[in-house]
Amino acid sequence: MTFVSAHACDIGRVHSQNDDFVWVDESAGLFIVADGMGGHETGYVASKMAATQVAELVLPQLGTQPPPTVAQLKTLLAEAIETANRAIFSAARQAEQKRKMGTTIVAMLVRERQAYISHAGDSRAYLGRGANLTQLTEDDSWGAQFAAAGVAAGEKGRFDHFLTKSVGQENQVDPSFCVADIQPGDWLLLCSDGLWNMVSDEEIAAALHRFDPDPVPLVEWLVAAANRAGGKDNISVVAVRVANGGSPAAD
Repeated sequence: MTFVSAHACDIGRVHSQNDDFVWVDESAGLFIVADGMGGHETGYVASKMAATQVAELVLPQLGTQPPPTVAQLKTLLAEAIETANRAIFSAARQAEQKRKMGTTIVAMLVRERQAYISHAGDSRAYLGRGANLTQLTEDDSWGAQFAAAGVAAGEKGRFDHFLTKSVGQENQVDPSFCVADIQPGDWLLLCSDGLWNMVSDEEIAAALHRFDPDPVPLVEWLVAAANRAGGKDNISVVAVRVANGGSPAAD
């Protein structure tokens, strides 16, 4: 299979700086979204460090023969995120940051008929197929834990978006991993919470159908929709449309 992609990283309408960072290497099938935190410039530093370090560690391993197994890809992504975590944690300590800097991350490898995804935090990966939109990742947040425990929405508080896992804020992170089978006509979507907090899953699913198969106007519409809804955070989106043919990531 082949695929085409588009991406955007928008500041939104409220914040004075953009702490998100997007890495796209379509030829390798590697896509990353990171959403930094920590105030001042540290959020952007953390998100850029995480995405670039993960990419620099993963990319050289993809051309090996025989190709990596699922278990090896899981280990590769996890170790890359752990390495980035240690680097960010150490950099913050050396700079004597009063507020810890950190970042979410969702990293996806698309190879042949599967997408391999590792993540920490609440940046998400979705699979769009037909009229259905499936969230592939589970948010590492108090809000997600409340929902899993059956706590009613009205009983949840302002701490819903506190992260239970992120990159760089502790000396160790245990990133989650999942594998999604993909087929021609599917959409894969990575995004920061600046999108999914502003645009509902139903709106995202409708946009995937409306703009199929072109990811460029899709990404433009999603960013514009998040800004129309208030643009309360930075907005990062990576959209990948799966088509027929030989996958460049499988070469």
